[in-house]
Amino acid sequence: MTMLKIGVIGYGSRLRSLVQPSILGVFNIPYRIAAVADPRKDEIANCGDEVLKDCQFFADADSMLAEAELDGVMIGTHCNLHAELACKVARRNLPLFAEKPVAITFDQARELARVFADYKPP
Repeated sequence: MTMLKIGVIGYGSRLRSLVQPSILGVFNIPYRIAAVADPRKDEIANCGDEVLKDCQFFADADSMLAEAELDGVMIGTHCNLHAELACKVARRNLPLFAEKPVAITFDQARELARVFADYKPP
C-alpha cells in the first residue's frame, strides 16, 4: 500500500491531535504529514512534533497547494476561513477533511455548493 501524503492547513491544537498515529492511524492506512501551511510555520517546524519529520512548511495555503505533492488536505483554521480554503482544495481535486463549521454564512454555503458540484476527488 502506498503512503498517503497529507497536507495540513492550520496546525492548531485540534488538528495536531487528529494527525497523531493514535487517531489518524486507526484506519491502518500508511500516511505522513507531508506539508503544513500556517503563519506560525517556523514555530511549528521547531516544535519537535515527531509526526512532522520530513515535512515541508509554508506560511500560507496557496503556496502549499501550489508547491507540495499531496494526496489529501486537512483544514483546521479559524471557522471564517474554512469555506474559502475548502474551495481552494476542491479546485485541485484533492480529498478533503475540514473542521466544522464548513461555512458560517449563507454566501459561503452557496459558494461551497457551486465549487463542489463537480468535485470528484480520487
